[in-house]
Amino acid sequence: MGAALDPASIPLALRELADPLAAHAEDAGLNATQVTEQALVDGWLVRFANSRAKRARSINAIGAGLLPLDEKLERAQALYQAAGLPLTFRITPFSPPAGLDAELAARGFIAFEESRVMIRALAPAAPVLSELPLHEVGAREFSETAGALYGDDAARIAVDTARNLAFPGQGIRLLLGERTAPLAAGSLLFDGRMAGLYGLHTRSDMRGRGYAALIVKTLLERAQNAGAQHACLQVGAGNAAARALYHKLGFTDRYAYWYRARQIE
Repeated sequence: MGAALDPASIPLALRELADPLAAHAEDAGLNATQVTEQALVDGWLVRFANSRAKRARSINAIGAGLLPLDEKLERAQALYQAAGLPLTFRITPFSPPAGLDAELAARGFIAFEESRVMIRALAPAAPVLSELPLHEVGAREFSETAGALYGDDAARIAVDTARNLAFPGQGIRLLLGERTAPLAAGSLLFDGRMAGLYGLHTRSDMRGRGYAALIVKTLLERAQNAGAQHACLQVGAGNAAARALYHKLGFTDRYAYWYRARQIE
């Protein structure tokens, strides 16, 4: 179980920034995690899929709505209870109305799991070379193979496979090493001229060998070659090793988000 978070500890610029580039990255992240298990509740995008991606099993406020907050909470709670999931909110600089986070805190929703959205501009770079084989695979193979690499159970892998198969845009999905038992994995999904990086993971006993950097560099090269202008990713604020790598590769923090629930996952 994680620790409670005080959102006031996050730099103000990362809590309130809402520029067009950040907005595009936010849209890209939501578009990449579309699921069939979702409903609109008076301005809330309520997602309740048993997915590895928490964005696919939380509420994203995309409009202020007209109903009283407690009525909306009751409606959302029924959806999560039926799905066997905890009612969870994802709070971003784009979550209207402005006082939603404080209203949730007053009702006993605990803030936790701060994440950062990082963005970098893309530019031509030298081709990436690898001594290990890199396999570009389809959505189904990536979801099933990478899901096993993440350690997900069969039910969650099935949900994420269906989600990735339903993505309507172009994607690039890479496995490093042996195709059936890769050392690392990562994918890139296009949203206009924004390329979002998702599912980046290295096998626990193979970390520190540059495999993650190799996959990210390869994905960035292919994104630039395909005409993307920027790349974005989400990473836990406390994941120092990953954040150091992304900083080294030219990514900078653009905005922060966190979750609220009555109990910390």
